[in-house]
Amino acid sequence: MKLKQIEIKGLRGIKESFPLDLNGKSIVIYGDNGTGKSSISDAIEWFYTNKVAHLASNEIDLKEALRNASVEEGFVSEAAMKFLKKSDFDTGKTLFYKRGKLDQDYTVKTDDIRDYIVKSKEENLLLRYKSLNDFVDITKGDKLKYLSDIIGFSEVTKKKEVLRKAYSSIKIEIKNQNFEGQITGQKGILIDKIGAAISQDKDLFEIINTKIASLNTKMKIESIEDIDALLKHLKSRTNDKLLKENSFLEKVQTSLLGLQGEIIAINTSYDEYYDEFQKIVADVESIMKIYIGELLKSGDKVIQKFHKEESCPLCLQPKNKNKLRTEIAERLKEIEEASKKLGAFLKAQNLVESISVERIKRMDLLLSEPLFKAPENEQLKKDLESINRKLKIMETASLVKAASGDKIQHSKNIGLNSSDYLFLDDLATRIKKLKETIKKDNVTEIYSNIDASKDAFLKIKTFEKERKILEKQSSALFIMYNEFIKVQKEGLENFIHSFSTKINQYYQYMNPYEPFQEIKIVTIGEEDELNGITIEYKYNGSWVSPPQKYFSESHLNCFGISFFLASVDAFNDINEFIVLDDVISSFDSNHRKRFAELLFERFSERQIILLTHEEEWFRNFVKPLAKKKGWLVNEIKWTEDKGTHFEESQEGIKSKIEKKLTESEVEGLGNLIRQYLESTLKEICTNLDVKVSFRPNEVNEKRMPDELISELKSRIKSKSNDLLDHFPTIERVGSSSTLGNLLSHDNPINPKIGDLKAFWADIQEMEKIFYCQEEGCTNPKVSWKNLDTVGKKIRCGGCGKTKYDWKK
Repeated sequence: MKLKQIEIKGLRGIKESFPLDLNGKSIVIYGDNGTGKSSISDAIEWFYTNKVAHLASNEIDLKEALRNASVEEGFVSEAAMKFLKKSDFDTGKTLFYKRGKLDQDYTVKTDDIRDYIVKSKEENLLLRYKSLNDFVDITKGDKLKYLSDIIGFSEVTKKKEVLRKAYSSIKIEIKNQNFEGQITGQKGILIDKIGAAISQDKDLFEIINTKIASLNTKMKIESIEDIDALLKHLKSRTNDKLLKENSFLEKVQTSLLGLQGEIIAINTSYDEYYDEFQKIVADVESIMKIYIGELLKSGDKVIQKFHKEESCPLCLQPKNKNKLRTEIAERLKEIEEASKKLGAFLKAQNLVESISVERIKRMDLLLSEPLFKAPENEQLKKDLESINRKLKIMETASLVKAASGDKIQHSKNIGLNSSDYLFLDDLATRIKKLKETIKKDNVTEIYSNIDASKDAFLKIKTFEKERKILEKQSSALFIMYNEFIKVQKEGLENFIHSFSTKINQYYQYMNPYEPFQEIKIVTIGEEDELNGITIEYKYNGSWVSPPQKYFSESHLNCFGISFFLASVDAFNDINEFIVLDDVISSFDSNHRKRFAELLFERFSERQIILLTHEEEWFRNFVKPLAKKKGWLVNEIKWTEDKGTHFEESQEGIKSKIEKKLTESEVEGLGNLIRQYLESTLKEICTNLDVKVSFRPNEVNEKRMPDELISELKSRIKSKSNDLLDHFPTIERVGSSSTLGNLLSHDNPINPKIGDLKAFWADIQEMEKIFYCQEEGCTNPKVSWKNLDTVGKKIRCGGCGKTKYDWKK
């Protein structure tokens, strides 16, 4: 999208209205310091980002600073944008008083406009001199974040982190569930009940068929459903009380034996957590510093960009800025180490929490068995509850915040140990006695063995299925994670290579034949964990980093501009315009020239708003080249009455003259007529290639009408007999111009309105000679560029009807 028009009202140095008609064209605007040219860039930045970077300060209210101080309270300040061939997006952002407070809003609000403004915030639209070295000066980590945020790499990194966490979570879940231990426990039941740790359905069915052969049930077991039917058939012939008690005791035994086998794993996890906890407690101060990391980064940015005094911007104590930034960098490095320590602690903490929660869940389910209410199981329940209490103490300890001042117990006090399971011997004795009783009842024994083996077999299948699902997920996530890292790294490297190539191209264009070559951005860190970006270049054949090592200020600024322009190429997909505000202030003359050529040659497809206060560069180089390339050119002025404004156009001056003549208002009229005459004569002399004596720079712009008329007459005498016929009109303007000159230089002549009307009439008559008066003529200027070499005549550039003879 290109800009058709910008209109600014009541913002910064601009008072009532400042229309900038662009019609999609680029423009270079010159204005001396203090004329308010940055009011244009301020308004554009505020329109798109709702901020103005150089006005960002706790001591400055942006809205108050942005609004022109001299406008009335009821005046509505505004930055209005109109777009070329995109009128649906035309809108203005207004700043106005509402209930005594400044408020802001858009004049047109549609979903498309909102989306456009949101997306535009991600693009590089504006560069100021103060921002040239932002990327160079920030830390390596912040460089990575800056580029990551723009290219979407930060979102990719977030997705990678999600994958990593998912993969880690599944690995922890597999460990927490202890599938191997639980499967081993169930296999032990199979061996005890049917004499074999079988894994196939057919083997289970075959063994059961052998077991029931003596019962003459006339049933053949070929499925799990057949086993259920068999158990239902045998149920009425069994001792139900013995079966329930045996099932209950064996369930408790199997669960506790499994938990007993996890003593070392559980205690080791807790010991690691305890050690990490003590490390944090011993260095709470460093951990607390993590939370001021962002504050330190912001402080460093304030010192770098805005704070100019040799003092700390927070406490205002005297302090060398460079030393202060070095100290901040050291503290940020300490914070980075503390962050790693905190990460290890949180990992150990989460593991203990997940392990203890899973075991507590199992114990709570076991303790919910109805038979624990029987008096003979009261002690057994107490033994289980004792183990569960230790697990709950571990869980509670895993929730303690290390910085809270609370302590957690050492594992020697709360850890599981073999003495917690001594009751298992008594439990085994009870089960043995119960089995001996059951053996006396053949049907009950067979029922018990088949029922227990079926449950154990199905549990093994369930555990194996759950483990397989998790292992499959773990394997898939591992592959995805590694491939993601690979693609991510390749994608970032491809982008950085392409981006670096652009930066280097633009830099080398502005700095040909210099020793700084192959400038590039390189990543820092491991394959799966990038932690920064730096800038390297070859200096006399050796790789050097960072740029500040050998770059002069001018070279650093060239890099800053190259980086910005490469960013525009890479990231600006919506807007086709950019604003460059006084970016060449510290450039030497050669770099200034090359920068201008870079814009005109490499960015001709972009719409550029170029603002500068460098007069020599503007008048001697940029202005002529801009006109040649079809750019608009203008100059900004500032007066207390008008505020920031453009030099008035010929049409504007003409309109004022005619108004004053109509109202017979003499004051200021002579000066306006002189201004109009000077501008008209300059254009006529240019069109007829009138030669005047050399005058340097701005002096050339201030030639007097009498000199121009004299040289114009000389040119006509040597070139055109037809134009000689119009000499009386030209000479009348010449004699009147003397009066015009006197009227503009505080001379004690009292002009008469009649004299001024005659003066104006002569000028208009002279204009008719050199400008075609035919209605519909598209280019009325009579110019030597429109020379008819056959007919030897010069003519207007439109219809060609106004023409005069012209000698070679």
